[in-house]
Amino acid sequence: MKTGNVKYILILLTLVYSCLPEGDYKVAVNYEPTDAGDGWEISSPNDQGLNPGKLKDVYEMIFAEDRFLTSRSLLIVRNGKLVSESYIRDRGDINRKNSIQGIAKSITSLLTGIAWDSDLIKLDDKLYKYIPVYFDGDRNKREITFNHLLTMKIGLDWDNDKHTSDLFNSTRYPSTMRIVLTKPFLASGGSSFHYNHGAPQLAMGIMGKAYEMNSTDSVIHKLFDPLGIEDFVWEQHSDGINIGGLGLHLKPRDIARIGQFCLQKGLWEGNQVVSEEWIGKSTATRVNPEMTGSPFGYGYYWWTHDENNAYMAMGEGGQYLYVVPGKNLVIVHTANSSVGSGYEGIKPEDFLSLADLIMGALE
Repeated sequence: MKTGNVKYILILLTLVYSCLPEGDYKVAVNYEPTDAGDGWEISSPNDQGLNPGKLKDVYEMIFAEDRFLTSRSLLIVRNGKLVSESYIRDRGDINRKNSIQGIAKSITSLLTGIAWDSDLIKLDDKLYKYIPVYFDGDRNKREITFNHLLTMKIGLDWDNDKHTSDLFNSTRYPSTMRIVLTKPFLASGGSSFHYNHGAPQLAMGIMGKAYEMNSTDSVIHKLFDPLGIEDFVWEQHSDGINIGGLGLHLKPRDIARIGQFCLQKGLWEGNQVVSEEWIGKSTATRVNPEMTGSPFGYGYYWWTHDENNAYMAMGEGGQYLYVVPGKNLVIVHTANSSVGSGYEGIKPEDFLSLADLIMGALE
């Protein structure tokens, strides 16, 4: 496990490694999981109610050279068992820690749930109560609540393309919470949805304050230790706060572990790590698709997909964790988070085409 100051070399290596070569680069079709001794129980698709013949369409689609060019892995979990895992570019990716981008926000939501369960934060509380020293003189900002924070309705002028890199700049900016809270106030808290990387940074920082910790490393371990997630990197600013909406690198199977944990309503190996109530609250639609401007609603750092009664975590470039409680199904897809000129990441509609084929294989 590694958390700590940001390593710019990680970003550089991601950019270099992610550039796509010319010609064919996908490996042969593979989808049968193996027992890696990491706690996952392995089963065949057929034994868990998935038609192997219909799943063939999934593999043909993702391994074809004319589509899903940046995909790296696809995992399917049914009834708590790993029934299929494909590594599209390199079978060694089973042990590769992926930059999961915005999926980190959903994990920050789970960490928030642990603090909420412990009565260390309240959703209606104003942020000013927890971190008054980081606010500037604009009194309107003092009305922002934790509920606004978790639903991306903080009303601050945060531009992801322009401002996110500041969260990784320990030399120029000594406090990530101050970086966020000194942005201009544009709208009253709760009045408009604006997906941004600043809000989860405040959430992570406030949790550190609530637990009276100088570093949020220990906050992360409250979730990862019970789940047995040990090999990860979560980048951290020099102020001791891990980047709440980005910077987390996980193996595909550990992403699936997070999904299965949520499917089990916060229960893991007999231990209620996060309350069932929080899982329900955080994955319910609190911002409708009309306000998000997408096919998806939004909960507390989780996207919701009413069409399949599902919820998901989503990250730039094609990182997806898709949970369908009614079908006892978890789907994980990872991809290169940054690609060469002329290529795009895996868009939500492309991922959903895979998810629909998988769900169509359910018997």
